[in-house]
Amino acid sequence: MLFKILSNVSGLSKLVARYSTDQMANKMSISGQNIQVGMVRYRRCVSFRADASGLFLEIKVPLWKPRKILIPWRELRQTGYTKIYWETAVSFVVGDDNLATMAVPMQMFYFMEPFLKDG
Repeated sequence: MLFKILSNVSGLSKLVARYSTDQMANKMSISGQNIQVGMVRYRRCVSFRADASGLFLEIKVPLWKPRKILIPWRELRQTGYTKIYWETAVSFVVGDDNLATMAVPMQMFYFMEPFLKDG
């Protein structure tokens, strides 16, 4: 119940509704990462992969089914820098209609950077 409320408040439910995928995390994915969607931080429960198809995220919160999304690169616009816990992070607006905001740690951003078109 709490995750459902946080998912709705943060914008994660909107991301899942638009970018849901049935892809699975593979050995090229990096797991145990932190991200922030809206004002909600998902700590050490995110697997991510950056490749030509987009940014793949799988969020595994205990006692809730995993949420898997694949956001195409054209849908991400970098907006600045922030912090997630103690880490420097890069913030984004997702979607042309400002569907949600998201922040990823700098180490994740380095993997994403080659695929981002608008710098």
